[in-house]
Amino acid sequence: MTAFPINIAASAARWCRRSFAMAACAGLLLAPAAMAASQRSDLLSGAGRTDGSGWQASPNGVDGWIPAYGPYPNPVTMPNPHINPEGVHANLMWYWPGPGLPAPGSPPTSAYFRYQLNLEPGLLPQIVALVAADDQMTLTVNGVTIGSYELAEHMPDGQPEAVVMDLTPGLQPGANLIEIRATDNGSYHWVFFDSYNIMASPQRVLVKLAPVLTSLIGDVDNFHGGDPADTAPRSQHVLDMQDHLVAAPAINLDQPAAKQSVGLSHDATLPDGALITSATVKLHVRMTGDIPDNDVILFNESNVPEQGQASRVIALHDLLGFPPQSGATYDLTWNLAKTPLRNFTADAVTGQPDQVVNLLPMLKNAQHLDVLLADDTMLDFSQLSITYTTVDAASGDLNNDGAVDRDDLNILLLGLNTVASASNDPRDLDHDGRITVLDVRKLVASCTRALCGK
Repeated sequence: MTAFPINIAASAARWCRRSFAMAACAGLLLAPAAMAASQRSDLLSGAGRTDGSGWQASPNGVDGWIPAYGPYPNPVTMPNPHINPEGVHANLMWYWPGPGLPAPGSPPTSAYFRYQLNLEPGLLPQIVALVAADDQMTLTVNGVTIGSYELAEHMPDGQPEAVVMDLTPGLQPGANLIEIRATDNGSYHWVFFDSYNIMASPQRVLVKLAPVLTSLIGDVDNFHGGDPADTAPRSQHVLDMQDHLVAAPAINLDQPAAKQSVGLSHDATLPDGALITSATVKLHVRMTGDIPDNDVILFNESNVPEQGQASRVIALHDLLGFPPQSGATYDLTWNLAKTPLRNFTADAVTGQPDQVVNLLPMLKNAQHLDVLLADDTMLDFSQLSITYTTVDAASGDLNNDGAVDRDDLNILLLGLNTVASASNDPRDLDHDGRITVLDVRKLVASCTRALCGK
């Protein structure tokens, strides 16, 4: 990206004054072809629509919802497209029912904003935002608090500075509710939501985002049953395995399990040319049966014959590092790059797993992930997260974000001491067919930031 010319940056700093409130600028990552910095989503702030779409505003967050007012007029800090080579694509907005035009000091001093965002099933995009406010704001997604902002903490050189917040952890397939509560103690009351901020450089804001794709199944409601999201999508393989588990009939998510199984299938369709560098599954589970120590996860390569033991299974014992206890709740993390496998199910889990395997090639080839828990495990949700890069990314840039830093190092460490996925595995920096400490050394040596920091 082209940096600000010095005279333009100085002009921007002069134009920006203390009495303003900006909250949030967002970029939506959809796929490599859509990752260019000029991409914008329909999340841009500005005047809402009378049909309830776009940004809506309320004086109390409960009722009185009307289309957000925009652009909110401020004589000195209105976004100026001439100082941004990429162009400013959003407007300031506020709650203003009229009559007439808003002016400095227009009530209320607090306002609430919401945006209804619908996401297709499957892998979720990463949505990040630059947020700021005069003087305070809190941003939530589906009731999950993403972050809060205090203007007094972000005033270098007496000028407001935006901070980055990642909305992705609160997202889910289908309907999403983005909410902002803004409070102002001064003259103007504004909210701003765009991929550009007048006080931030293009290098910091207008860049590709790391392609972190997620697939969430379930509704993250801490085991509240009976919701539509509790009926999970299941592949034919999952259905067949459940049919063969005669002693463990199928149930839905958020249902207590006692000699029963809960299954689902994550979509993992990736863009053409994507090279997977990590994949993890987070499972929020509760042990509701009497003997949970032998509970297992079955997946794409598991086999459940009509008679006999299931093969190629993952023991919850191995993921936790200790035997699961009846009545306990756990957050399990399954690292597909380094999966502990048991050749067969057993009445008791003892000793070390039979092998540790890299399942990233399986995920890339299958383009979906089957997850089946049996037989005393209640499941709240399952979330698959995938990072990937491309062949034209710099060596060591394992998430294709334009930098080699701590994020890439952490991705590499997830697969340490395992066999590479293929001859072109971007994690195998020394091309010896394995992910080892030698690859770690090469990545650290090529870090683009001091001490391989963020």
